[in-house]
Amino acid sequence: MMPLFLGWRCSRALLKLNTATTTATATSLLNLIRHNSSIPSSQHHHHEPAMSLMRFRSSCRSLHLRELCTSTSDHTHLLISTFNTQTSNQHFFSIPIFHLPKQFHPPKLSLGSLTPLFTLPSHPFGLTSSQYLNPFFLLHHADYPHYDHTPILTYNPTTQQTLTLPLDPPLPAATTTTWNVRTHFGFDPSTKHHKVLRVKWTEPIPRSIPKVINMVFTVLTLDSNGSASGSWRRINPVLPFDPKKYVNGGESVCVNGAIHWLTRYGDSIVAFDLKDEKFRLIPLPPDYKDLNCGSFRFQFERLFEFRGCLALISENATLHNFTLELWILEDYNNHVWVKESIFFPFRWQKQGQPIPIGTIPTGEILLKPLSLDKSATAWVLFYYMEGQSFKKIDITGLPEWVYSSGTRIIRTISV
Repeated sequence: MMPLFLGWRCSRALLKLNTATTTATATSLLNLIRHNSSIPSSQHHHHEPAMSLMRFRSSCRSLHLRELCTSTSDHTHLLISTFNTQTSNQHFFSIPIFHLPKQFHPPKLSLGSLTPLFTLPSHPFGLTSSQYLNPFFLLHHADYPHYDHTPILTYNPTTQQTLTLPLDPPLPAATTTTWNVRTHFGFDPSTKHHKVLRVKWTEPIPRSIPKVINMVFTVLTLDSNGSASGSWRRINPVLPFDPKKYVNGGESVCVNGAIHWLTRYGDSIVAFDLKDEKFRLIPLPPDYKDLNCGSFRFQFERLFEFRGCLALISENATLHNFTLELWILEDYNNHVWVKESIFFPFRWQKQGQPIPIGTIPTGEILLKPLSLDKSATAWVLFYYMEGQSFKKIDITGLPEWVYSSGTRIIRTISV
């Protein structure tokens, strides 16, 4: 689903929800990609190596098992990424979700057969993926530790291309320490352009007392093929927040032509408008702040897109039960949040701590586990909103090494 324009109001009826390391240089990485790719070398372009991938008719969006999904008229594809720490290779697989029409209550869901897609030699920690913004998503380093020479890739499921973007120019190491960096992906509906935003938290050398934290912003605009349409631009926007307080604490989500992210501290969501390239703050829901007491954000508190709206998820645990609290920004311009709850009929912690990562075309919320026991089969969980019921479906066919010591499924991305 493409981002919606400012002023979009979500239908209330739709929201009824009970609810180590050594690093390869960029050159060596590109050589590895070329060596392992089935594409003839003559088809590779400078900074834009391509790999033959599975073709999808139309695609979806992103979010951590790791999977990407693409939607067709018949089903939704989940693109699962696994990382093998023994080989430092990242493996991508696709699984279709089959569903019967909405008139079946609840809709019948099943997973198809696992299909291997491609293997990507990468950094020992693997590459993370952005939200899917039709027709691309990004593959990039998970941001910490920071390596300036690790490239950013774009992947287009329709054209089956993976392209490498130019490297973001590093800051002078003699005068600056870069201690955190984040990569964000967005779509500007006013220009129909995709943009990559890099945010770096830096300190001057020598360090001063009191501590001085600066933020450095660079932007890269993409063309319709997913490659760079120019070079990285450094921007100097006015910041409506303190850089020390608003360190990025999670993945970003692009909705309404703006990139949004939660912070580790603070009482607002940071929004970066892609049209004018300016920052603003969106207040967190008051009861969310009461629940979290303004403390450090936990790993399962995050933003995601819910039917075109910005949504915020958090936990509300007691000794005997667990509830996921969901806030949906129903009125984007006026900051009106609607709260819903998801009540789990089982012990949440003992079931892998499933968290929402998006929705599928029939309306179910797709959840994936934060953790996966080495002896357990990989799985996804579907929450049927109207019936307040869950369905757990195992993912079968993954290689044996996925469940062995030192390997893991690192992400799941949904519609």
